[in-house]
Amino acid sequence: MPCESRAVLIVTRQMEGTATNVARQRFQLQCSLEAGHPGPHRDTAHEQEWEMVQGRPTLLLRDEEDSRPVQSTKPEP
Repeated sequence: MPCESRAVLIVTRQMEGTATNVARQRFQLQCSLEAGHPGPHRDTAHEQEWEMVQGRPTLLLRDEEDSRPVQSTKPEP
């Protein structure tokens, strides 16, 4: 039985000449491991890992200059 943990990853970029970051991409992540697995959750399709806080949705923010590329398996709207 697969793990049901989910997260949202937002990749941001800094706007030149400002202190503002804007969202560039949004990914829905789902843990690819078996239910009850030890350690962090892992979405192998997007090569991302996260820790889940019980009862709260997980939101991950990554600056595009500071993060590894995110592999998308489907086009974003």
